[in-house]
Amino acid sequence: MSNITELSKVEFRGSLGEAFKTYGQELEALADRWKTELEIAAVDAEAAMGTMKGHLLLFGLDSKIRARRVAKRLKRAQDLAASVADSADQFHRSYRKHFKPS
Repeated sequence: MSNITELSKVEFRGSLGEAFKTYGQELEALADRWKTELEIAAVDAEAAMGTMKGHLLLFGLDSKIRARRVAKRLKRAQDLAASVADSADQFHRSYRKHFKPS
């Protein structure tokens, strides 16, 4: 099993508020990088598949439609990465709300 070094280096010791804040920031940055990579991959994959020859009478339109359907999976993964980034941002705030006295 391999570790994600950005996250595994954060220890939940000492000030948990600071540790959770750091962890959330690292997780958000990691998810943002994944989101960007998946966006680029979706565009590149769709473009590469769209150049494939399709049915002669459809002038390749069938290939472009199928390419869009396949690339949609990467776009959904991109949306999930964006959701992880949002949740990571809320992690520290949720800790403060539920565990820090007013």
